[in-house]
Amino acid sequence: MRLVLAALLVILPGCATQPPQKGENVAVVWNRVEEPHQMCESLAGRKHFFNILGCSHWQEPAQAGGPRVCSIYAPAPRSERDMQRFATLGHELMHCFDGNWHDRWGRMNTPSRNLAGDPNAAAGGTSSSQQ
Repeated sequence: MRLVLAALLVILPGCATQPPQKGENVAVVWNRVEEPHQMCESLAGRKHFFNILGCSHWQEPAQAGGPRVCSIYAPAPRSERDMQRFATLGHELMHCFDGNWHDRWGRMNTPSRNLAGDPNAAAGGTSSSQQ
């Protein structure tokens, strides 16, 4: 199990998100899509080498003072034991609240790294090379 999750975290290209500011309202919308790879490539405007299992995307508020919307594009788990799809959903939810936390190799940045000033920081999504 740990090996699968570690492998997922190592090979992650994906969607750009900015973390919410302190006190900012955020609405999370889960779009259940069966083909997240195609949707996420469309949102990113580029092709991905690895199979994308899910992504997240920010939309600015429709009106001043409204919440920012973080949309997650991921398939629904097939059962309560579908760990890969639950992991994908949780991974993308982390991006909604913590922004871009991958380095350029897909690993999770340590909390001490300043993502805004780090040239090696990259966006994140969930991908797999095994599908």
